[in-house]
Amino acid sequence: MNFRQLNLPAAILLSVFLSACADTASDEEAFEQDSAVEEGTHTDDPIPLPPELTIQAGDDTIIPVLGSYSWSVENQDGTLNSIEASADGPPELVRMSEPTQVTEDATIEFVFEEEPRTYSVRIWDEDNTVISESNDLVLSGTGDVIYEVLAFWEQGTASYAFSLTIE
Repeated sequence: MNFRQLNLPAAILLSVFLSACADTASDEEAFEQDSAVEEGTHTDDPIPLPPELTIQAGDDTIIPVLGSYSWSVENQDGTLNSIEASADGPPELVRMSEPTQVTEDATIEFVFEEEPRTYSVRIWDEDNTVISESNDLVLSGTGDVIYEVLAFWEQGTASYAFSLTIE
């Protein structure tokens, strides 16, 4: 066999290999550029989350569990970041947490990171049923009580769950 005969197939293989590598490199570069453009428009944008709620029960501070929420934030470029999050009902959300003990005459205060336009307070039973709803927290009866605060802002709504043991 002649040296030129061996070189021709090797040259063809080398040519095919190099052109494939060149295409792969350009595909990777294009992907990276596309990703950078997509990411660049959103990397500095905040993930929209509703304001935090802290509950003061006498000397105790309660951090409720954030439940379902819908929230939107307008970005500097005029686009909108929105999120819809669903969660279990309040009885499931607080099942593993220890209820805060209070008396029927305790003062309970809601401290929102940003004051909502309005909110309501629901009382739930263990069977995931709303027992009552009002504009204020009602401490009535004794034993464990599951509460949900459903708050409304211009940017969306949020549900917060906590439980109290009323003595």
